Amino acid sequence: MLNDTTMKVILLQDVERFGKAGDVKEVRNGYGFNFLLPQGLAEFATPQAVKQTERLIAKRHKELEGTVADFKMKAAELEGKSVTIKSKAEKDKLFGSVGREEIALSLQATGMTIDAKFIVLEKPLKVVGTFPVEADFGHDVKATFSVVIEAE
Repeated sequence: MLNDTTMKVILLQDVERFGKAGDVKEVRNGYGFNFLLPQGLAEFATPQAVKQTERLIAKRHKELEGTVADFKMKAAELEGKSVTIKSKAEKDKLFGSVGREEIALSLQATGMTIDAKFIVLEKPLKVVGTFPVEADFGHDVKATFSVVIEAE
């Protein structure tokens, strides 16, 4: 129920602990006029704006389906794969470390282009050996592969 102290808005961006982009929310005038609207986080929920937002959300869902399909393909290709990285070491301890960027570059050298942000490492690898590494593409798409670090 709308009254004099509330308004309906459409969120243009995700607002933490409040809602996702495209949600239609009823908010107090103060919150709407003083925070959401000036920050560009929302717009008035006119019938035309609601229809436009629904079309935009449908388009995003379609794009997301394509992206998730690409992620699943990459994950299937990466699953169980092994990549070898040579690094200078002494007594099995590396001079430096191997992080997500180095792993992504090694994968690229084998013909797989995986963005480093998808590679999950708790901390950089600093010793010679074989390590299980996970790539998390989001949307419940993950793959586990091995990184073999050899002394140069």
